[in-house]
Amino acid sequence: MYVTIAQVDPKVGALRENAEKALAIIESLSAATYPPDLVVFPAFALSGAPLDGLIYSDAFAAECLDVAKDFIARSTLPTLIGTVLPRPIEDEFTFVCEPEVLFCREGKGGALGFVDTNILEDEDAETASVSIRLEGHDVTVLLDDFPDSASELDRSDIVIMLLAKEYHDTNTMFTASSQLNYLRAVAQDFQTCLICANLVGGQDSTVFDGASVVIQDDGEIVGNAMPFREDVLTCNITPGSAERKFAQSTPDRTAVADNLKVKPLLPYEADWKALELSLRDYVLKNGFADVVIGLSGGIDSAVVATLAVDALGAEHVHGILMPGPFSSEGSVTDALALAHNLGIHTLTLPIAEPFESIKRQFNLATGQEGSSIAIQNLQARIRAIYLMQLSNTFGWLLVNTGNKSEAAMGFSTLYGDTAGAIAPLGNVYKSDVYGLAAWRNQQKPVIPQSTIEKPPSAELYPGQQDSDTLPEYELLDRILRLHIEDGLGVDQILEFTQRQTDDKPLDPTIVTQVLSSVRKAEYKRRQEPLAPALGSEDMADDRNWPLTNGFDDHARNLSRSSDLLSYLGLIYRWDMPGGWDISAN
Repeated sequence: MYVTIAQVDPKVGALRENAEKALAIIESLSAATYPPDLVVFPAFALSGAPLDGLIYSDAFAAECLDVAKDFIARSTLPTLIGTVLPRPIEDEFTFVCEPEVLFCREGKGGALGFVDTNILEDEDAETASVSIRLEGHDVTVLLDDFPDSASELDRSDIVIMLLAKEYHDTNTMFTASSQLNYLRAVAQDFQTCLICANLVGGQDSTVFDGASVVIQDDGEIVGNAMPFREDVLTCNITPGSAERKFAQSTPDRTAVADNLKVKPLLPYEADWKALELSLRDYVLKNGFADVVIGLSGGIDSAVVATLAVDALGAEHVHGILMPGPFSSEGSVTDALALAHNLGIHTLTLPIAEPFESIKRQFNLATGQEGSSIAIQNLQARIRAIYLMQLSNTFGWLLVNTGNKSEAAMGFSTLYGDTAGAIAPLGNVYKSDVYGLAAWRNQQKPVIPQSTIEKPPSAELYPGQQDSDTLPEYELLDRILRLHIEDGLGVDQILEFTQRQTDDKPLDPTIVTQVLSSVRKAEYKRRQEPLAPALGSEDMADDRNWPLTNGFDDHARNLSRSSDLLSYLGLIYRWDMPGGWDISAN
């Protein structure tokens, strides 16, 4: 049985555009000498994902129905494709769109029934799987989920998973041995062929990693699609082959099949490809062709510019040098060397003249040039004005160059460094920015070594270095990860690190200062640009502490979460399951 996985990159809400792309793939396959017996698209291939508030739009719901009917009528091959369809909300004259799968063949078909229009929302009922008969085989279809019970696998010749699996790290991808070995074990144990069609593409802060895979019922990996790219994969599966092989010998589920061509990705390699895909899709899906980036000669702007070239091509990337009164000669030469290596267009717009002019005008009005911090921030804000002027004039999308460590600490200038539509490194810690640069230079040296080796500096006053204000980034990132990713407070961080025998304990003063800075910078982070999440805590969406917040976690001693139980015991009567007995007190 020939099965094709069409691993597509849809645009959210562009229902008709996505449908035409899918139909064009089907038409191409139908013209082949041996057309596939089944074409499988991923979940949300027609609608795109995530849909957020679109799921409550009645107009969007009606369009979903129109496009679904048109797609079914026009599909020339047996096809499974993911979309969303509306379901009524109880006691309201409105609908909510929920994930569904369309099955069509020879102009006929319909929804498989994942959305039950007779079940109201408050009952929270979900259809886990749907069974169909295809080419003489029993087929189980799962929607955006892995099998979690034997009932979904027993008596199934083929199990098809339509997925929209987000990228978190290399271990969650279908290129990872842990994922492949799990799926191979499932296929062997239940003697069922597995078809895993995964969505690919970037949508705002979400990245879908693709790497769809087909596994024979004896555990052999028949084929896999490319990660982080649209791909069309056709495989020949033979349900029932496992029974013949099991009769002869017991297969080794830990061994990799001889013809396996799944290439595992290195961590920084996968992150780079995810960031590249996210940037490309954000730029192109929002109707832009070119981007503009401020080149400071530092590591962050160098990595972002290189990502942009990989994503869009050098001809679509414009690097802007904006030397100021405290910029070093090395910063300019490093920026120019990077631009030369990447082959990108550059402009040089010095900020000294407007900088002095604004200080002079401010002095005339107030009797002073401004505070030290205001003068530092003024330089960043002038640079933002230049970049936005270029963006508005030439239609170039401004790409931000900030990183997660700086965003966490508020080490950026509002309406200056925070300007931009998207920040590719906004959820990447500074120490990992160096890791990305090192991996990219291993492929082809483009980022100057002097950029990588020099101490980080915003160059806003003579001799400035980031370490004047921040702990060294390796130390800072260690604290930030424990606080942001693991949710630990000051005392919990200190207690945890004291138990680590392979490293020296942290300085309580430094930990307290770092967490205090994170708390105070919350208002600034709300104005940071969109950033790909990559599986970590998204600084914009996930960390939603109050902006006006009078609580300092370091003012409350709590080294372990389990200590809360003893405090609860002071309030609750554990021996009174029915609650307090007032008469007994």
